[in-house]
Amino acid sequence: MSGPLIFISYSKVKPGKLAEYQEHCQQATELVESNEPRIIAFNSYASSDGADVSTVQIHPDAESLNTHLKLFVEKLQARAFEALDSSEVNVYGEPSESARQQLEQMAGMTGIRVRILPVHQGGFLRPQPL
Repeated sequence: MSGPLIFISYSKVKPGKLAEYQEHCQQATELVESNEPRIIAFNSYASSDGADVSTVQIHPDAESLNTHLKLFVEKLQARAFEALDSSEVNVYGEPSESARQQLEQMAGMTGIRVRILPVHQGGFLRPQPL
């Protein structure tokens, strides 16, 4: 049984960049919502002081993650990395080979740790009413 593909990033907001990050986060959410109709969930979280942030994405399949990574590189990456020191990305599920290559390239450029856990052991996704 294959499950959804889950992508979670972990970052620290650079000193003095909290307001810039918060603006970027709002714009990124709007861009993803309007340009990625297949994504199931896209949520950002922050620690109480705003220093630590994380983005949680749930994709129905590898192609949806490919679409997101393309949008990220083209329209979001530069601004995100101006405000953030990203430390880790975890992918739960089997990404495509092109997604793996993009993540490895990003890791090489930024030092981000990329962990991929491709084997879905079990569980379920319960669709919510709209």
